[in-house]
Amino acid sequence: MRSTSALALMMATLAVGALSACGDDDKKDNTPDSGTNTDAGTSTGNGQCPASAIICEDFEDGETGWKQPDEDHHATIAVDSTRPRSGKASVHVKTDPGYNEDTGSGDQQAIAHLRRDIPAFGTKLYTRAYVYLDRASPEGVMGTYFILFSPKDNDFGGIELQGMHSGAFALDDWSGIKGTGWNHQEGTEVTVSPNKWTCIEWGVERANSSATTGHALVWVDGKLAFDFPNVGIRPFTNFGVGYGFVHPKGDSESETWIDDLAVAPERIGCE
Repeated sequence: MRSTSALALMMATLAVGALSACGDDDKKDNTPDSGTNTDAGTSTGNGQCPASAIICEDFEDGETGWKQPDEDHHATIAVDSTRPRSGKASVHVKTDPGYNEDTGSGDQQAIAHLRRDIPAFGTKLYTRAYVYLDRASPEGVMGTYFILFSPKDNDFGGIELQGMHSGAFALDDWSGIKGTGWNHQEGTEVTVSPNKWTCIEWGVERANSSATTGHALVWVDGKLAFDFPNVGIRPFTNFGVGYGFVHPKGDSESETWIDDLAVAPERIGCE
């Protein structure tokens, strides 16, 4: 379950309880009945925003078009000039130290995302962003990069791409679809390292617009890192970009920058 607001978290708990760039030759066909696409979202390779892009953002206009978090989860997020990849600005996230879900009371998250409404998810959606981490996520804790979220009372749920301590990835699935859930990258051949800009791509696919499961892929600098099977799909209408920890263990301080973001129904690739 991931951070939106206290109300959303409560609704998610109720909902779950009620529901009992540039090369992808190594892609695995893990979910033939769940919308696996054998071309794995083949990229044009130039990394430029396609004409079909839903979001094409270099953050030079600040937070225009974006919504700040509706609650403070012990982190700040802003568009500033501290470390742009290109131009003069990027998203800057700072998470506060000392939060531990095991020992503290109340909200012990340290996480923040900018949010934006998007058209309802169809069959394919791809995200590309450049990310600069000042450190790997703490041991045993995942940092959340992107979120796809459906806020509808009758279709509540979401999925998110997370980064692990090893530089590998996890897919947190709180869609409430039967047979889905948290999944992690089983191999570490392709990973993210801190203290440099990295091109991260995330693709979510399903066979048709009524399928309730699909799969999700993640690439690092154009190389396929993992293909997550059995991903719950809802008509996601909200996209979040940022960073932070939902289940910190005390070592919750971090600093992250994100720039040159694109979201489209076709794979964007890296520049």
